[in-house]
Amino acid sequence: MATPLGLELALMIEQTITIGNIIEIFVIGAGGIGVFFTMKTTVSNIKSEVAGMQVEIKKLSEILIGMARFDEKLTNLDRRVTAQGRRIDELSHGEGFVRGLRSSVDGEYP
Repeated sequence: MATPLGLELALMIEQTITIGNIIEIFVIGAGGIGVFFTMKTTVSNIKSEVAGMQVEIKKLSEILIGMARFDEKLTNLDRRVTAQGRRIDELSHGEGFVRGLRSSVDGEYP
């Protein structure tokens, strides 16, 4: 085809459909459907794994809460033992003992 400027356009579109084209369309469509179902099963597997992880995370959080409670009880017990130790030390130094008969009450009782 010659144009008025002398340039030839070699643009040609074949508009025939062959059996090969039909087979190619079906193969591409089947591949897309296969990918869709594969992705669907993969996503469902991932969902079940995530659900299992959520259950494990809940169990771990319960364990951590229990450990924190135990740590608090242990801290309180340590405070009590330390306070009792101080009292025992004071008693071993003679502070807090009632010694012998006193001649006066020193105003403690009426």
